[in-house]
Amino acid sequence: MARYHHPPIAELAMQLKMSPARLRLRQLDAIEHLAELIAPDKHYPYDFVCHQITAYRPMTTMSGKPMLGKTLMEDLALLAEELSGSHPVPVLLMDPRCWTTEELAGRLNVSTKTVCRWRRKGLIGRRLRFPDNTIRMAFTERVIRRFIVAHHDQVKRGAAFSQLTEAERERIVALAREILTERRLRLHELSQEIAAKVGRAVETVRYTLRRYDQAHPEEALFSGDQQPVIRPELQAIYDAVAAGGTPEVVGRRFGRSAEAVRAVVREVRARKLQAIELKYVHNQEFEAPGADEVILAPPEQTVTAGRRVRPPHDLPPYLQELYRCPLLSAEHERHMFRLYNYLKFKADRLRKKLDPLAVTDAELDAHEALLARIEQLKNDILRANLRLVVSIARKHVGQSSSFFETVSDGNLALMRAVEKFDYARGFKFSTYASWAIMRNYARTIPEQNYAAARLVTGVDEMLAAAPSSEHAVERETVLEGVRQLLRKGLDLLTDRERDVVVRHYGLDGSGSAMTLHQIGQLFGVTKERVRQIECQAISKLRAGLTAVPVELIEE
Repeated sequence: MARYHHPPIAELAMQLKMSPARLRLRQLDAIEHLAELIAPDKHYPYDFVCHQITAYRPMTTMSGKPMLGKTLMEDLALLAEELSGSHPVPVLLMDPRCWTTEELAGRLNVSTKTVCRWRRKGLIGRRLRFPDNTIRMAFTERVIRRFIVAHHDQVKRGAAFSQLTEAERERIVALAREILTERRLRLHELSQEIAAKVGRAVETVRYTLRRYDQAHPEEALFSGDQQPVIRPELQAIYDAVAAGGTPEVVGRRFGRSAEAVRAVVREVRARKLQAIELKYVHNQEFEAPGADEVILAPPEQTVTAGRRVRPPHDLPPYLQELYRCPLLSAEHERHMFRLYNYLKFKADRLRKKLDPLAVTDAELDAHEALLARIEQLKNDILRANLRLVVSIARKHVGQSSSFFETVSDGNLALMRAVEKFDYARGFKFSTYASWAIMRNYARTIPEQNYAAARLVTGVDEMLAAAPSSEHAVERETVLEGVRQLLRKGLDLLTDRERDVVVRHYGLDGSGSAMTLHQIGQLFGVTKERVRQIECQAISKLRAGLTAVPVELIEE
């Protein structure tokens, strides 16, 4: 259903659609006539509008204030479209002829977009059925003539407007790229500045830049949130500072001022923080007045840690260390989980309010300190409950060769349990975590046993067939060949493709990989766009590396 400015008009639309179809033409004519009487800056009561359209006074007085002419005009355009669409009249029955949007645009020498914009100012259209059985918007001759008379200057300006030439479009894009190199501006801010220079409307410039980004995604200037895209050269500036370079030194290297380098670093830091997804268990007390004083306050003295437990003697020393961390009491555990989720709640709100182009170093430092505190709380909770994983793993596999692998798998289940535990239900975390770990083991342990019994990898066969020393030499030779092949493959990619592949697969030597969503937040593009770039890169690698001779790998 159409969205009306005034609820009484929406109610009237529902009533008129249930009226007999034979009254439709008279109702549409009345709407068009009413649109001619309305002044944009005056107010009109509902009973006047209803009487003009239906020739009847409403039986009950509709609540609400008088309706402003400007918004009432838009509601009348929607009303005419909705009524005519419920029972479309054949265009052959209309006398005199009606003009479609395209035909009217050609007649007045304007764009179809301009014609659609005029509908909000009194050019009332109606949906008609054409001989090819399609239903299209059309305008009667009477409505067109009256609109031209009432808006003569506006129609004249529309006809005199010239479309952008290709040279003008290229100049707008070139100016945008030049300005963004010096200053980081949002799409609207940049459009205003360029519009003043080229003598065009702000909306025209903004539309031109959007169309350019859609046609050239590899060289897009702005992301979906109208923030400027992080180009590879800006990422290189951030990496140089992160590696220990001072803004002054890095600025001289890239031909920028120290303040410009600091602005780039702040923007990239903010984009990285925006890419971090914070999932938490919400509670109503987080939004209560004075939540900071209640939740962030240190625990009372009565909240003490639980007792220590003696570790089993058959465990390795580093696993015995887990038992030296005291268990959490029920009060202390509830306090930690409440604080953990509340801090994530605050951090998520701060993340959504971050403005990469206006954020300060103090705001970024405070946000990163909050994330560090969240991580520390999570580690404290995990450390106090890791012995639970060891205990359950011993019951499932005992001291078998897969014991440590089972403990590692259980640790992952424990981490997921920490993220999903709702402290407000009153249960102990150990109860919830035990069930989560056992459910995980019930699924993974049978799969591991099946794989161990049925599958033998090619690496295991090679290890069994070759002497250990020779195998080590062969393995190192193969790895070196793979490294060289990988370097040759990355040279085939563009800067953006190489950056996406390296970050997604952790090929930068850090060993940490980023998700597609995180990369998209970093570069200011959508997750789907990052996936497309990665697919293009993989296709290039597949096509380029299949043609590489074996001799190149052995060089």
